[in-house]
Amino acid sequence: MEEAFLKLWRKFEILGEILKKIVTSGRLMDPKYWLLKGIRRASIVCPALSKVLRTGKALIVYWSATGNTEKVALAIQRGIKRGGLEPIVKKVSEARGEELYDYHLVCFGTPVHHSLPPQPVMRFIDEKGKEYRDRGEVRLSAPKIPGRSVLVFCTYSGPHIGLNEALPAGKYVRQFFEHLGFDVKGEWYVVGEFHRWV
Repeated sequence: MEEAFLKLWRKFEILGEILKKIVTSGRLMDPKYWLLKGIRRASIVCPALSKVLRTGKALIVYWSATGNTEKVALAIQRGIKRGGLEPIVKKVSEARGEELYDYHLVCFGTPVHHSLPPQPVMRFIDEKGKEYRDRGEVRLSAPKIPGRSVLVFCTYSGPHIGLNEALPAGKYVRQFFEHLGFDVKGEWYVVGEFHRWV
């Protein structure tokens, strides 16, 4: 009996510590925080809710140095419109303040520089990753959030080893979104024009 009481007491202590962190972070007064947290948890517990909670919005984020990735992003935008979603297109520099969970579909595009995304993309992923980790959105085993999907697209010229040059960049972006609980619907690797050595 005493052991059960101690376990219960410890759970209350942990809950108290969590609430203290939430209150001191200012999240307690932010209704959007609680709404998003509740929607995500409810969708995980009851996947059928994801249809009800579908936003109908899509976000296309990309970075392009030569125009190849931008061309693909705009083509995806046209396809999404035909599919009935409301697409919003933003460059990485414009998307820093975006709440990725606000979108039913996120399409994320990057060119490939030496088998990896370029520095502006890496910075975006690092900053967003830290933001979501600090908010407690990155969880062990990364449970998928129903109704939140991502498409990763990479452009490359492949003058050396072709597709194998692009795969590490696509996988890097993919794992970022998997950590956030997004369902990765696909990775597209698109051969672009070789403009110059960057």
